[in-house]
Amino acid sequence: MSEPQIDRPSLADAFKGSGNGRAASLGGLLPKTTRPAEPTPADTAVAVEPVAARRKPTPKPAAERTPAPRRVPAQHEGVQNVAVYLEPDILALVRAAKTRTAAGEPDKTYDELLVDALDHIPTERLTAAFAGTPTAPSGGPLQRRARRARGSGGIQIQLRLDGDQRRALDELTADAGAPSRSALVATAYRLHLAPHDRES
Repeated sequence: MSEPQIDRPSLADAFKGSGNGRAASLGGLLPKTTRPAEPTPADTAVAVEPVAARRKPTPKPAAERTPAPRRVPAQHEGVQNVAVYLEPDILALVRAAKTRTAAGEPDKTYDELLVDALDHIPTERLTAAFAGTPTAPSGGPLQRRARRARGSGGIQIQLRLDGDQRRALDELTADAGAPSRSALVATAYRLHLAPHDRES
């Protein structure tokens, strides 16, 4: 059984004929314009001015040149914290030395104490502190190795050092044969603050 067909109006019929009437009613609203004339070659030509040739500047004689001022880095440029580790007995010596200042003077900092220590300790003495301890020769075919002083674990302190100081400390660590910055700093403090103690 088929369904009954429903008669529906066409949408196209609804808009038929309306376009012509609307277009006709709009005619004459816009002003009439004339078509612009085609440009002549004279109108499109652009005047080009000749460009003067660039001349290279003549260099001044060496006597007339003024040297550029050299930039001198500030003393505290690039100041950073450098962590080092001190054994408890060395840290106690350092803390006591920090507060042993004249009346009215501020306490010294860890880095100032290190500078003082390195000023008073000859480099040879630092190097000797890290040289291997000689051992007695063995009667067998295998000889004992020389034991070197090593840094040991400890309590961290912070040194405030600029770039030049850090480079100098690293160079000194390598020159003295120290295994680390901490070992060098701890040995320098010990040699300066407790010179009669056993060198580590």
